[in-house]
Amino acid sequence: MPDSEIYAYIEQHERLRSDGVNLLASENCLSRRVRSALASDLAGRYQDAGYGGSPYARKIVAATEKLAGRLFKSGHALVSSLSGNLCVLAAVTAFTAPGDAVAMLPFTAGGYPFGLEKFHRRRVTLPAGEDSLAVDVAKSVKLMVSEGAVLAFLGASFLPFPHPVREMRRGLDAAGHGCLLVYDGSHVLGLIACGEFQDPLREGADMLIGSTHKTLYGPQGGLVLSDSAALAAQMRKMLELDLESGIGLVDNPHLNRIAALGLAFEELLDDPGYGARVVENSRALARALDGSGVPVRLRERGYTASHQILLDLGADGAEKLCRALEEVNIFIDAWGRLGTAEVTHRGMGPGEMSILASWIAAVYAGERRERLAKEVRELAFSFPSL
Repeated sequence: MPDSEIYAYIEQHERLRSDGVNLLASENCLSRRVRSALASDLAGRYQDAGYGGSPYARKIVAATEKLAGRLFKSGHALVSSLSGNLCVLAAVTAFTAPGDAVAMLPFTAGGYPFGLEKFHRRRVTLPAGEDSLAVDVAKSVKLMVSEGAVLAFLGASFLPFPHPVREMRRGLDAAGHGCLLVYDGSHVLGLIACGEFQDPLREGADMLIGSTHKTLYGPQGGLVLSDSAALAAQMRKMLELDLESGIGLVDNPHLNRIAALGLAFEELLDDPGYGARVVENSRALARALDGSGVPVRLRERGYTASHQILLDLGADGAEKLCRALEEVNIFIDAWGRLGTAEVTHRGMGPGEMSILASWIAAVYAGERRERLAKEVRELAFSFPSL
């Protein structure tokens, strides 16, 4: 076989990541066991009974959904969605019609920037503080009632603290407004599974949805959870092969991904303390950064109760720090978020958070950083891939 440009890039990417420390809030690492499922024969197969040779594929899907129900204490689980974004779109298309009002948090307050208007729905922007990120429940309920919102999303892309699910449900019930309440747990599903952060389904959310590769250390994909058989059935019509009423958003759910997700669920069930360690590390890192002169948001609230740490740098400052840290193989995003999910999954603890904070502070202060890449590489090698 001739030299492959693509394969060379893959090798370079893997070398870069193995030499670095990942503090991206939107990513996690996969164990070798989980990665092996992605490279299995399932990668090119279908699961529908209409395809010969598929009985074990269907058993894999059923077993993975059973594990999801057990992990999240949910009556119904769907693992067919290819992304968290498709879970959001499935809820919008399943439970609303063009012109309907859908309530969401604004991006300026950490909300997920979903293109609702592209699907001809009317956006109702929930009031929330741009600095505190706190949702104003009383104003939100009043607005949803007056605008006739039929669907509302809580959860966010910037999610250092729990959202007021219980308070929102009580407010909607008291107002007699039958709005469907969906919690987008894309960032915090792994914490929720471990009993950390919050428990949206028990607090009053009709559905818990999200992506499966952030604090939940599975492959990229989506997950839907609900205690309502009726809601789950409507989501299945959008997210599974439906030959009766027509295919919706998914025809092939990528069986290798589902198998890998099931293996990740098994690993998480065996490590219930993972969520607490993630939060411990994020608080340790936030305190150390703030004490080292790197501005961290939400000090008055204790910085964070999730995997996320939000820096107070402004757009230009966050972009500049992201690029500078990339030079020494520390990876964050350009919006001022840091996350401790992957470093926790790889085994790091508060001691390593203190070391990382000192390196980030040095880069932030503009110190010479020729030696830092070597030190980062040495730390990364001390906590290799699982």
